[in-house]
Amino acid sequence: MAPSKDSKRGSKPPESSINNSITSNSNGGGGNTSRESRHTGLFLPLFGLRLSPRHKRRPVETDRDRLTSDHERHSHLRRGRAPPPVPTVDVELKPLDDRQPNMKFSLQSNSAVAKLEHLIRRRYQDKGHPIATAAHFAFYVDGKLLNPEDLLRPSASSKIWYRMSRSAAEADQWKFSQYADAKNQPISPELATQLVQAIDTGATVGELRRKIATFMDIPDPDRVLLVARGGTRPGQLQGDSWVVSEVKQHWLCCWISYHIAKTNAYAVINGLGRRYVYHPEAHYFFDGMSVRRWQHHLDTRLFRNVRSRGKTGFNSHWSELILTLHGIRVSKTTRVCWGKTYELELPNQAAKIFSTEEAWLLPDDTCSVCLDSKNLSLMAYKITPGCNHKPTVCNACLGHWITSELETKMWDRIKCPECPKPLEFAYVRRNAPRSVFKRYDELATRAALGNIPNFRWCKSAKCNSGQIDDVKCVRFKCKACRASHCIKHDVPWHSGETCEEYDKRNTQKKRDEKASEAEITKSSKKCPSCNKAVHKFSGCNHITCICSHEWCYICLAPFQRNEHGFLYCRHNPECTERDPFVDLIDPQNANADPRRVFEVAHGLFPPQFLRNRLRVVRGRAARQNMGVGVNEPGPEPIGHNHNHLHQELFPWLQEPEHGMFAGVAGIADHVANGNGNGRDPMHDLGLFARDMRAARRERA
Repeated sequence: MAPSKDSKRGSKPPESSINNSITSNSNGGGGNTSRESRHTGLFLPLFGLRLSPRHKRRPVETDRDRLTSDHERHSHLRRGRAPPPVPTVDVELKPLDDRQPNMKFSLQSNSAVAKLEHLIRRRYQDKGHPIATAAHFAFYVDGKLLNPEDLLRPSASSKIWYRMSRSAAEADQWKFSQYADAKNQPISPELATQLVQAIDTGATVGELRRKIATFMDIPDPDRVLLVARGGTRPGQLQGDSWVVSEVKQHWLCCWISYHIAKTNAYAVINGLGRRYVYHPEAHYFFDGMSVRRWQHHLDTRLFRNVRSRGKTGFNSHWSELILTLHGIRVSKTTRVCWGKTYELELPNQAAKIFSTEEAWLLPDDTCSVCLDSKNLSLMAYKITPGCNHKPTVCNACLGHWITSELETKMWDRIKCPECPKPLEFAYVRRNAPRSVFKRYDELATRAALGNIPNFRWCKSAKCNSGQIDDVKCVRFKCKACRASHCIKHDVPWHSGETCEEYDKRNTQKKRDEKASEAEITKSSKKCPSCNKAVHKFSGCNHITCICSHEWCYICLAPFQRNEHGFLYCRHNPECTERDPFVDLIDPQNANADPRRVFEVAHGLFPPQFLRNRLRVVRGRAARQNMGVGVNEPGPEPIGHNHNHLHQELFPWLQEPEHGMFAGVAGIADHVANGNGNGRDPMHDLGLFARDMRAARRERA
């Protein structure tokens, strides 16, 4: 007799017995339950707790959903199959406070974020450490705060950051402590108040170091080590230009510890226009640390960790970090000299990526050209290797400057917009636009190839190649375009005739060319620097050549500038031009005194011009020193000594034996001595000398 369908599938128990067996298993009772059924609860690996299914919060179901779920469950049981598993979400909780543990939970899909707070409280309750009711919980994903009503979905990020604080008011408050304090006791309330006020006003890490050093009477602020405790990126805060408030906003760090290191137990890094202070661990400081290991530390702990969140795009290997000490590149096997300042160089692409990722940490600065407020990462950090000043222009304005300089000057005469140092090839490539650098590179390449003996360029308009030619043959044949030209006459090859026949046929042309050259030589003069012919048809005799050399058109004497920026020229004796101030300005003259410029100028200019100039200089000196008007003293501003200025400055204008020029010289002397004046001490003298030169040209 063939077995029935029920016997093949197994005997079907009554529906009531099925429900009873499920209920007994869910309550954990009954000694006949299998091993698999005893481990179906939620397992918490950190504390070794096991939650049975009865502790799970069942979702609210409608009557229709309940009937549907019962129908599906019974249909699966009738077929001998287990019910379909409920989709779950595996959540990993990472603490923003390093004193709190990591946690892992497995929740049903579409559970609310508030469920996480309930599970954390229950876990602490099971361990015998209940959490106060007033405690505040905050959960973050990718730096964004989650609402308690948000749902957890399987496609969402499984890593969630959480912060547990005593109350909602203390959730975002700054906390400061000493790094070596194991009990994490708060610091002095006075210092904590100063630090919070500084952070609220946009203070940087370097400013916080200096404030702590001043409070603790430490002469070297670099000894102060600041450490971010907790947050998404714990560790040292190395950048002096990093804005501390951004650390809280993006790295979710509200706790900063400080430590006073030993003398010179640090190394300073200057790179990309920023300053970084690295404090080694104790054993590295005492036992020594190789430059190779230090480069690896900088790569992993600084360059790859400044990003706000997400994966870094910095792909340069640590061995490509070039460190120099006093202008000399250090070897990778040498030891780091603690207490010294190293210069850092990165490859161009890696430097751009690092600046982009670090931009959110940096403050804004004002460009001196476009006057726009731009992020520090958009400012030029090094224009030339010889620049001793801090650049104040942005990258865009510097690119426009290089473009304009290349259009008006020789390619090798491009200089820094803030000092006379020339720009090198690598720095033009870094700061110039791509199209401008392409042209600059072509000109530089042509100049470099032109210095090779016997190298010649093809004369064809459609060809840009060149080659080293044989000097024995006057016919040049390009290997790229197969064109030929005559080397002797520098023209396309004269086919069918020799060079002598070409000369006979162009005799009159040669005479005309020689006559033109003679006329040019007669009506022009060659620049002493580049030997280019310069023809002056109007204007003064002060010539500025295309090569940036300044010289006198009559005697060819050069114009120079002294340390104060005064332009002077020591003309030859036979020259008709004279510079009455050269003995006072020339630094080679031992009796040079720029303040005597006003006395020497007596009698050269109309009195009305000098009176007007005196009024301008007096008003400028008064405004710079006490903020008053041109002719009348105003209210005394804060920080200036009104009586001191009247006693030392204004009597010069009233002494009859000195006269007007002595009074102006007294003002210049007061400005030159720097009595509360932060500008160039010879600025007013420079303006006066410029006006006198203009007046002299008008009289001539």
